[in-house]
Amino acid sequence: MIEQNDTIAAISTPLGEGGLGVIRLSGPDALKITNQIFHSSLPTLSKAKSHTLHVGWIEFNQERIDQAVVGLFRAPHSYTGEDVVEISCHGSPFVLKEILSLCVAKGARLAAPGEFTQRAYLNGKLDLLQAEAVADLIHSGSKRARQTAAHHLEGELSRRLQKIRGGLIEFLAHLEANLDFVEEDIPGLPRKIMIKGLGNSANEIEKLLSVSLKSAPFREGIHIALIGRANVGKSSLFNSLLAKERAIVTEIPGTTRDVLEEKLHWDGFSIILSDTAGLKKPSDRLDKLGMDRTEKTKNLASIVLFVLDGSEEIGLEDENIFKSLKEKPFVVVLNKLDRGLKVEMDVIKKKWPGIPVVATSAKDGTGLSELKNAVLEALSSLIPVSEGEEVLTNMRHIAHLEKTVEYLAAAIYAAERGKTEEAIAVDVRKAAEEIGFITGENVGEDVLNSIFGRFCVGK
Repeated sequence: MIEQNDTIAAISTPLGEGGLGVIRLSGPDALKITNQIFHSSLPTLSKAKSHTLHVGWIEFNQERIDQAVVGLFRAPHSYTGEDVVEISCHGSPFVLKEILSLCVAKGARLAAPGEFTQRAYLNGKLDLLQAEAVADLIHSGSKRARQTAAHHLEGELSRRLQKIRGGLIEFLAHLEANLDFVEEDIPGLPRKIMIKGLGNSANEIEKLLSVSLKSAPFREGIHIALIGRANVGKSSLFNSLLAKERAIVTEIPGTTRDVLEEKLHWDGFSIILSDTAGLKKPSDRLDKLGMDRTEKTKNLASIVLFVLDGSEEIGLEDENIFKSLKEKPFVVVLNKLDRGLKVEMDVIKKKWPGIPVVATSAKDGTGLSELKNAVLEALSSLIPVSEGEEVLTNMRHIAHLEKTVEYLAAAIYAAERGKTEEAIAVDVRKAAEEIGFITGENVGEDVLNSIFGRFCVGK
């Protein structure tokens, strides 16, 4: 365990009033500092057992500041691997700052962003990938993001990468043994076995990369666009799905001239919903700009909600929009159900087979739950991974694994063309280093500062 010379302290709960607030201390003097400001039935916390809670008062100059519960976690069995104290008090910002000031006055230092987790990493309690998963878990905006972050924190992905890296290091050791002890006549690896082993490692990483890149929309937000001709009720439907008046709605066709975006969460999915200008032949430059943005939004969307005015017959404009959507998953929405449907749903299903059709009324909310279910079903068919499967969620990790594959490809190329074992070893070593940049075996201080600088203070 790496020794730390100072003790850090921070408020670990969000700013603002609340029922509870927590001040966390970590370091060699955490107990000593707390003893000076906390008074309970125990003579001193220094004699208390680890993983125990103690009720008492935070006091300064014989004045009681707040009643508190102190949690004690002794090294090395704590989050950071050091002595850790967590003071739970009432969630008044003023009280929390007053207690934190007392801790600093007694010898603690204010923690930098992410410093508690950084100490956990430095003390071997977490590898770097797990440490980054802590930040991902804190910032997770959906069930899927939370599940992936928790899976990484558990360490399954780390173990998978460590196994690949361990195999490369073992392979490298064999190559370098032949180079360092030529006189010992150590038998070299047959080229076929060498190529097969490196190929297996590259294939496993490529599989992980493929799944991760396909999963990007499910981590960052799935784009769903409302597309249709003017005045079919896209903006009204947009407002109804958001349950708020976000878009301007009038009876005048073409009210929406730009793309509006809002985030929402459906059944664990993070959704980015876009309202767009009605597709039509542009009448002026402003119209043309609106059409261009609608087309761009449509092309970027994972799923399109193709909105029709259900109170009117399907027109040529609707047919043309349908033709432009054939390469993308979409749901047909027959809106304005409150005015009565001119086109029966069975007719639509027969006309456009295999496309889900939902009748809605943005005005009174009819059919919105059915529309949501249709979208979720469409999303489920797009999910590239099963729940619990390892997937990379960080572009830094993806970049390093892409380099790993490049180096392994270079090593395989060298082996196939009869290059020296020294030449092969250079690329294998670089491949192992790239994986180490993810798990933290050979990462620089500047990278660590950048990673932990993204954390909130107190974590």
